[in-house]
Amino acid sequence: MDTLLVEKRERVLVITLNRPEAGNAFNTRMVEEFTQTWQDFLQDDDLWVAVITAAGTRFFCTGIDLREASAVGVTRTGDIWLPVSRLMHDTWKPVLCAVNGICCGGGLHFVCDADIVTASENAEFFDPHVNVGYISGWEAVGLSRRIPLSYLFRMVLSGRSYRLKAQDAWRIGLVTDIFPQEDLLPRTLEMAQRITRECAPLAVRGTKKAIKRGLDLGLRDALDMSGYIIKEVWGTEDMAEGARAFVEKRPPVWKAR
Repeated sequence: MDTLLVEKRERVLVITLNRPEAGNAFNTRMVEEFTQTWQDFLQDDDLWVAVITAAGTRFFCTGIDLREASAVGVTRTGDIWLPVSRLMHDTWKPVLCAVNGICCGGGLHFVCDADIVTASENAEFFDPHVNVGYISGWEAVGLSRRIPLSYLFRMVLSGRSYRLKAQDAWRIGLVTDIFPQEDLLPRTLEMAQRITRECAPLAVRGTKKAIKRGLDLGLRDALDMSGYIIKEVWGTEDMAEGARAFVEKRPPVWKAR
């Protein structure tokens, strides 16, 4: 691929945004390649978790490639990432995002659509949409489910003048862990691989599904809906294996069925 590095590590798919010379901004080519990669991930029964990171040490993702947008027209490129975001949002396999460096603008989509976000010590988060005449819509709505509204308004209305450093992002719950740059991907991969080894994949997916679907509902309806989702794993091989492994005091052997 031209814009991504894709690697399978046991049951974990590692996707590396690979346009460091352009701040790892996404252009139409990256959207095409990421969409195909993600669809393959969803269909591959041997892959249970995805980790998204980026090449280089300065930028994670700076959003849409404004050079391409200026060349072909803003209205043609302004929503190119939205179908990918929708695809990621409806993914029940766990997604981890390792933010190494600056994450801004459309790059915040990855943060919104991931389940667990880690960061390097030099990570920064900001939203320059309003500085270039864009509305911060999809990113802001996604972030409103993850951080306090006061910080969100400060970020999206101030543009590039307000930046959340890694420690600030951790303090308000945007990221769960901060690592030195060289440890970021190995430690994040360790998290992903522990999920695949220790946790039943169907139960993990059902748990994620219950939480995300529940966010669209009132509490009572969300609880009722989660009851139906819980039943999706009843009678599965993994549920029986989990009980056997507990009784026999051994690690379970998951099959995702």
